[in-house]
Formats: sequence, structure tokens, C-alpha cells
Amino acid sequence: MIRTHFKVFVLAILLSPHAVVNAQADDAKQSSGADYHYGEIANTSKWPISAVGTVTVTLNFSNRRFCTGTLVGQKLVLTAAHCLFNSKQLVQPGNVKFLEALNKGVPAAYSVAERLIVSNEFTPGPWNQELAANDWAVIVLKDALPMKPVPVKTIAREQLRTISQAGSVMQVGYGIERRYLPSVVRDCRVNEGPDDRAFIYRCLTNQGYSGAPIIADIDGAPFVIGIGSGGSKTERIGMACSAQQFQKTIAALNQSE
Repeated sequence: MIRTHFKVFVLAILLSPHAVVNAQADDAKQSSGADYHYGEIANTSKWPISAVGTVTVTLNFSNRRFCTGTLVGQKLVLTAAHCLFNSKQLVQPGNVKFLEALNKGVPAAYSVAERLIVSNEFTPGPWNQELAANDWAVIVLKDALPMKPVPVKTIAREQLRTISQAGSVMQVGYGIERRYLPSVVRDCRVNEGPDDRAFIYRCLTNQGYSGAPIIADIDGAPFVIGIGSGGSKTERIGMACSAQQFQKTIAALNQSE
């Protein structure tokens, strides 16, 4: 369920002139038969898409969950914290696996988790704005993976609309509708959230895209500026956890691992 405060942010975005223009472009794409909600199939041989993969979590003997994760260090995968919980219990690392650059069900590389690092402020429960702001975790893998990681960068709130208007933001992920192939939305729209910890995005919001990286081209180089937490499938608008929340932890882990 989308909370009232989230709906207010959605309404503000949809009523902005920039959003109206982009909504018209969306309608044109949909009427032409393009499935804009799920994006286009991404090329897993191209970086930074090659650093994105599926996080699979075994909950019990018969149930598994999957989300999206991003290699941000040779042994580090960034994903959404809520993906790693079975109800209110953090799963065991051995039940978590990262399948990098999954293409038609075949990963370019994979590893099981060695340990799980979850935001100290994250509390599992019904999705809401506060949960989204702390919805991040880092999976420390048992094996280093050969793919090039994607760096993480915090950007100021006021920069979000600027990079969005420039068309320099994309999101890559694995959704339930196409779980064995990555989807990408280029020209992803982002806007200010309630505070510096989270921001609004209009890209991929279906099941499976939790943890999907929102990547911005900054001075010619790609950076993860946030990850998807949750949102409205019908509105195609979600709330992302900002890189401000996890950049320092990832930098420290990259130095120690």
C-alpha cells in the first residue's frame, strides 16, 4: 500500500510541467506498442549493466525470493535491505546468492554470501517512507567477482532535477515479468524526496526491482546515486534510498576487503 505522504509527492511530480511533457512521451511509447514500464532488454556485456544481477534468497525449503543487486566492489553487492529478511528475521548468508549479469538464466559469474551488512536504522515491516530511506544492505561475497564494479556517489537534492532533465539517469534491474533478462529504462526521471535520505524516481517499480540501481552519468562516468526500495506499480513511481545512506560504508568495506 502506498502511504498518503508518498501519494502527495507523486501528485506534486505529476503536476509539474516537466512531468507532463514526459508523461505525454510515455503515452506515445505505450500507444506504439513499446512496454515502457518494463523498459527494454539490457545488454549484459556492456558496463555498467554487466555489474547488475539477481540476488536470490532462500527463505525455506520451498520458497525463494529474488531482488536486484549491483556489484560495488569485487566482493560487495548493494541491494535493498528488505530483500534479506524472512518476516522480521535476517536470513543466513549461506541462503543468499548473487548471479551477476544474468542473461537468459545464465550468469556471467556468481557467488554465495559470506556475511550480510544491513543499515543500523532499518526495521523490517510494512513499506513506508522511513523504511525506504534506510532500505539498503551490502552483501559481502565469499568469492571476488571479475566484473568491473560501479562506483557510488552522493549528489545534492537540488541536482536531481537537473540530471533528470538532462536525460542522464537510467535504472537497470530484474523484474518478475522478465526475471531471467535485465530490463533498463534510460532517461529515468528523478526528483527530490522528503529529505536527503531518499528521492522519488519514475523508472522500474515492479516486483523484483527492489535494490535496482539508479545510475547517473556524471562528468562522463556512471555512478550509483540510489537504489529502488518500493512504490506504485500502476503509477510507475517509486522511492529510492539515496547513496548518502550507504556511500561511506561501501568505501570502508572496499578498503578492508
